[in-house]
Amino acid sequence: MTATLKYALMSSKKLGLVASMVKWKSVLEARRFLTFLPKKAWKTLLKLINSATANAENNLDLKKEDLYIDTINVGKGPKIKRVRAVGRWRMHGYEHHRAYVSVKLWVKK
Repeated sequence: MTATLKYALMSSKKLGLVASMVKWKSVLEARRFLTFLPKKAWKTLLKLINSATANAENNLDLKKEDLYIDTINVGKGPKIKRVRAVGRWRMHGYEHHRAYVSVKLWVKK
């Protein structure tokens, strides 16, 4: 009952902030909460929670009404280095941040 996303296209800070809000909630409540959240990371986490729910339903024959979010681990991924042209033929470097996210569900009986 887990799902993992590697190389998420945003920083681990943005994902970790939203992940801490959703932890220990039921899957249905977390879906409702994320759809109205004005943060960038809501769509990524919603897809990951839906994937973990589908894994539990298809592989273990569990109902989504009984599933709760146990842990959401967010870690730093590799950075992609880029350059941007600035004045006088110079270049300034910057980095695109990536993140790893994993969701683990548990069943309330």
